[in-house]
Amino acid sequence: MSRYIAFFLPALVNYAVFWWLPHAGGRIDFAYATLLFIFVAIPLLDLLPNPMIGEDKRPSWHRAVAEKVIPVLSLPVQFGNVFFFAWYIHGNALGVLDTLIVLLTAGILSALYGQNPAHELIHHRTRFERVVGIALFSTSFYTGAKLAHLHSHHVLVATPQDPTSAGYGKTLYQFLPGAIAVNLFGWWGGDEGKNVRQSRKIVVENIGGYLASACLALLIFYGFGIKSLVFFVLQSFLSILVLEMMNFIGHYGLERKSSVAGEREVISECHAWDCDMWFSNLVLINVQKHSDHHLHPNKEYSELNCTKNSPRLPLSYPLLFLLTLVPSLWRHVIHPHLDAYRAVQNP
Repeated sequence: MSRYIAFFLPALVNYAVFWWLPHAGGRIDFAYATLLFIFVAIPLLDLLPNPMIGEDKRPSWHRAVAEKVIPVLSLPVQFGNVFFFAWYIHGNALGVLDTLIVLLTAGILSALYGQNPAHELIHHRTRFERVVGIALFSTSFYTGAKLAHLHSHHVLVATPQDPTSAGYGKTLYQFLPGAIAVNLFGWWGGDEGKNVRQSRKIVVENIGGYLASACLALLIFYGFGIKSLVFFVLQSFLSILVLEMMNFIGHYGLERKSSVAGEREVISECHAWDCDMWFSNLVLINVQKHSDHHLHPNKEYSELNCTKNSPRLPLSYPLLFLLTLVPSLWRHVIHPHLDAYRAVQNP
């Protein structure tokens, strides 16, 4: 068994509490439990000693298979999330506050089991895994993110030309419109994208992904009605916001230098933030080990490491998500670490 089975814990909490506690009459204990697990339990568990220190990193064959299968299994989990929440919203008359709590829960779960594993799988070498990644993006109307991520973000990362890299002092609210636009439609800048942009295969892939999103939306509409359809669209939008918050955090304030001739500095561990908090890394399948991902894009999540000279985040993503919502707090926490790192790198 792989330790990355922890990836499924937020969904397990959501559905276990739903079945074990009364939910008649629109009680939403399951949503509160899920949010508490993500924003309280995960950061607290990060503070415990890492039980994996000193562990033999050479996986057994069954652990290697499990770690290969885990992100793929997010596809049925994500479809389950989508239809569960559509069914729940259809069958319960919730007040405004309860609806917002359930919506927040649904959006975060869609990010955890849609956007995040999709980001992992589109880098894998087998066509099957890449197709699963596209299918996961299609569950939230975000198929274009594959194209923009592979052919724009990984080329232009940590430069002003990359809409999905946040410059020093930029707020989340200034960052989101450009980041969402480039990912939503698969648009990107620079000469690097010309050949890709003209590829018929890429156009067909994008259209197919968005058609799959439309078909999913129609299924929800015919199965559960307009209220569930609107909820699904908002759930998808929230999951997109969470993914872009990951992008915002992952490269905030880090810059690649350019020569007078316009040549960019080679991508290094200095251009993405790492977080070495063990439990959140298990739940997020190592998306926080971001510098190694940019140095080795095809390296699978279970093999990623925090690189030696990368900048280190002081908190894990769940808490940082909350800080990004208040720019002054975000700067108060991150800028001292960023300024200290810059001083070391540019004495």
